Amino acid sequence: MKIQAALLAASGLILASAASAQTASTPILAPVADWYIVSAGPHQSIDDAKVDGGKAVEVQTPGTGGIWEVAGIHAVDGGIAKGDHIVASVWVKSDVPAKVVFRVETRGAAARVGESTIDIGTDWSQKTLDFVATDTYPAGTTQVALLLNSGKQTIDLGPISVVDKGGN
Repeated sequence: MKIQAALLAASGLILASAASAQTASTPILAPVADWYIVSAGPHQSIDDAKVDGGKAVEVQTPGTGGIWEVAGIHAVDGGIAKGDHIVASVWVKSDVPAKVVFRVETRGAAARVGESTIDIGTDWSQKTLDFVATDTYPAGTTQVALLLNSGKQTIDLGPISVVDKGGN
């Protein structure tokens, strides 16, 4: 009886360990505030002690033309498998309340992998994009994009990170 109880306890620990490993988050883009900015307008790196990590990029948008004409982009290092639960998060603020399109997309073709429109306020806040991948994307084939040109405003982009919470 004691041996059976010990075996049951051991198998329970093994199952709990396996379940924990499956739900652990794997960073596929470590937190970074190094943005590539698509814009003919002014943008610059800034120091801001109020944002996580103390670094950001300030981007001015004209508010004319398409929302995609001013964007912050950063490549995602890791791959994404079909069925994986992906969570991207970014620290942002604006000089006026603003709307931004937050997406993970394929590099080059800019096909949407996950997307949401987010509201940005005048204080730093962390926004998330949470989705389940409907296809597989090998490492280096996706990027995070924030489409910023929804109005005449100055938007600060802080650290971005992406984690894969697994799936299937």
